[in-house]
Amino acid sequence: MNALSDRVEKARIFREEAEREGFSRVGIARADPPPRFDRFRDWIGAGRHAGMAYLENTAEVRASPGNLLPGARSVVCLAASHRSAPLRAADGSLLARYSAGPDYHGSLRKSAIRVAKSVGRRLDESFGWRVCVDSTPLAERSFAAAAGLGWIGKNGCLIDRELGSWLLLAEIVTDLDLPPDDPVAELCGSCVRCLESCPTQAFVEPGVLDAARCLAYWTIESRGPIPDEVKAAVGDRVFGCDVCQEACPWNGAVADASDSPRVPTRAEWIAMGKGEWRRRFGATALNRAGRRGLQRNAAASAGAVGDSGLLPALGAIRGAADRGLADAAAWAEARLAPAPAPEPGGTP
Repeated sequence: MNALSDRVEKARIFREEAEREGFSRVGIARADPPPRFDRFRDWIGAGRHAGMAYLENTAEVRASPGNLLPGARSVVCLAASHRSAPLRAADGSLLARYSAGPDYHGSLRKSAIRVAKSVGRRLDESFGWRVCVDSTPLAERSFAAAAGLGWIGKNGCLIDRELGSWLLLAEIVTDLDLPPDDPVAELCGSCVRCLESCPTQAFVEPGVLDAARCLAYWTIESRGPIPDEVKAAVGDRVFGCDVCQEACPWNGAVADASDSPRVPTRAEWIAMGKGEWRRRFGATALNRAGRRGLQRNAAASAGAVGDSGLLPALGAIRGAADRGLADAAAWAEARLAPAPAPEPGGTP
């Protein structure tokens, strides 16, 4: 077997094992800085990353897989579809769809590790590899686009023409020299539905998100109080925001399903104790925001949608030690409280 056919065979084995493990898409990119990475540098330079200092602190690491694995030559990019019905509670409140089930950081990492180990057994040779999932500093969408898994849309999401943007990504950085795949053409065309649908107009231009305006940032990443104008735009959302993906014609509509997991209502989030939280959600992606974060978001949502039935619950948490929760409860209570009756003889 010549060198080229050997490289092709190794790539084929990676694809076969990834598909066996349940990944929907597999592609290979060179372990060089990806073509789109200058846009990320510009985004950081413009301060569009809001309070996510970790992105700025790891910016240059993200472009160079060799920082994660010395001698890296290839990045095997993997995508798993999480297309599902909306995660909607009985009171209409919503969770981001990716948050259903066990935390994907752990489940995808385990799956990708099994892929790498299976490839190692089949090749019967030693090679270096490292698995990355989201929290590892790697420009995963840029590498996935370079590997042909899809194109990066105007909403910043990776889009596959069949699976849409409901994708979770993982990577296997390896020192094997594998033949790279070609990127695919961008197919958004003149469509701007995602940009126009954003509740807070967070896109300053196509493909450029101002995180300081993004509901997903404020309800997942941010700690502490949420600005009043953002709280007013939260609407029914208590964790994340899928609006710019739901508007994308490549995703299509997914109707509510009877077998969707049961989602707590705003009232249930606010009343939830530590034990119930750990038991039900401690091992899910919701733990990124934490129990107090979900309660803060639920309080803000109550005020945003006019859920006056929660006034007693809001009054009970207005004095919470958590600043973000106390602020959201006081704001919502002020919006929902009935106006005082006019003084006798006064102007109605």
